[in-house]
Amino acid sequence: MNQPASRKPVVRTLIAAITVAFTGLGIYTVTTPNDQVIAPVGTTSAATTNAASTAASNPWNANPMLLAQSTLVNANATEIATATVDTAEVHDHAAAAPSTLSQDTMAKMEMPADYVPASANGATDNAPFARIALNGFSSGSDAIAALGGHLDAVAQWYGMSNTEFRQMLLTDNSVHLDRKGRVLHIDEELVKGQANGTTMATTTVNASIATTTGTSPFPLSETFLLHSKPGSSRVLYLNFLGKGTDPAFDTDKVPSTFSTSERLVIQRVMLRVAEDYAAFDVDVTTEPPVAAAGKLGATMLITPRVISAGGYAYLNSFTTFVAGSVTSYCFPNNLANTEKYIGECIAHELGHTLGLTHQGVLPSTGYYAGQGAGDTGWAPIMGVGYYKNLTQWSKGEYRNANNKQDTYATMAKLGLKPRADDHGNTIALADALIATSANGLSNLSGFGRIETPGDIDMFKFTAGAGAVSLKVSGSMLGSDLDVAVQLLDVTGKVLATSTTATTTLAKSLSLSLPAQGTYYLKVSGAGRGDPLSTGYSNYGNIGEYKITGTSALATR
Repeated sequence: MNQPASRKPVVRTLIAAITVAFTGLGIYTVTTPNDQVIAPVGTTSAATTNAASTAASNPWNANPMLLAQSTLVNANATEIATATVDTAEVHDHAAAAPSTLSQDTMAKMEMPADYVPASANGATDNAPFARIALNGFSSGSDAIAALGGHLDAVAQWYGMSNTEFRQMLLTDNSVHLDRKGRVLHIDEELVKGQANGTTMATTTVNASIATTTGTSPFPLSETFLLHSKPGSSRVLYLNFLGKGTDPAFDTDKVPSTFSTSERLVIQRVMLRVAEDYAAFDVDVTTEPPVAAAGKLGATMLITPRVISAGGYAYLNSFTTFVAGSVTSYCFPNNLANTEKYIGECIAHELGHTLGLTHQGVLPSTGYYAGQGAGDTGWAPIMGVGYYKNLTQWSKGEYRNANNKQDTYATMAKLGLKPRADDHGNTIALADALIATSANGLSNLSGFGRIETPGDIDMFKFTAGAGAVSLKVSGSMLGSDLDVAVQLLDVTGKVLATSTTATTTLAKSLSLSLPAQGTYYLKVSGAGRGDPLSTGYSNYGNIGEYKITGTSALATR
């Protein structure tokens, strides 16, 4: 982390094979910034080596994020499932109060005058900002007055009508205009539990949601080498290393190195954010990008700056990637340094860079905190997801939603589109599950992702007559996916179906197969209950999953 000025800068290069990599990922090198020290900790575990072997043999190139999570301790599988919030927590957050930040503080957030956020259609040419010069940062009616005759042009740039832009400025006090008229979301209310004035650090939640424990998903020495989709032309860089006067991530007040516990938090935050963006063609990474040419993206700086905000981000700043340019921030010191809260903040602020605005409740709720409870308790990512296990991209299908923005269409216009479909959606296009024989049974496994709300993935396996048991579960940390599962025979007849009556996101099927033969497992996303009150539609059910199970061995 940042060194005292009196010390000479240190450069340390780490070269390590990421053992839970995609096929072809190979060896990664990271050179730390000149004033950083990253001390290597730990060695590659046998579990991780085995995971690498599995990935290499997987014909679908299993995602390293999923494989890494399989090394976590079993207790973590249900770490949020029973999370509860104290009775003071409320679901309808009040609208944010006007910013208490000074003009000097906000001026330090400002991008250079020549910085151009993308238009709603992803363009940067002919932007209106060069001809705008405001006296200071502004919000609400003051911002409308300050823009004056430029309001129509700025509104159009962000894909809004004059009326829509005015409404956003008047009802969302997180929205500020900088001195060039560019929109900046300063999420001061993301610091608060918003329950009787309590702060995130004092809000009582289940201990398992507020404490990072367990085995490191990756070798600790590779904490700053992690990638969710290496090779993508789109990148979301999670910078925990600090930049300029903003210090590196630090929870133990030892700024000279990263401790084991700090690396564990970083890795698990990475997995949470990677799951939120798993269905998209984008590389979520902790490695400082070197070759940025031809890439679109944004950098998120996670730094313990002293400020009264959970984070902030420039709207539509997912554009031509420039190494070192930071347009979004998250302040973990204001979020109890807790992986769940930090991960939700990062995903939320990166959403702003991709053109997404806040999802609240009419007439005056700024951030919606969600509905339902337990494993399937739900909240929109662009509301506030601290208190719910399941956070998803939303288009405002809950009661009295103030924002029905189509998340996927908005992000696609800025260049973030779904990954290519990884598995066929019919019996004819089914991929074979991996099958290995052990203890007189066939052990079945597979990996995949739901890339779009209507996606179906079909798998096949050969089994003997007798018992079959299959489980499909999403990402262990921060899964965005409530799955639906069916077992079919070779004619397409449905033999068994999972049910949303279960209170978990994962689904299991157990039955006795009538005869030896080829069977098919159908995996898709599933809505639950009433989206207006306690449930959610299938819209946000995208993300990664893994399949495990056993069947009777087929005889020759």
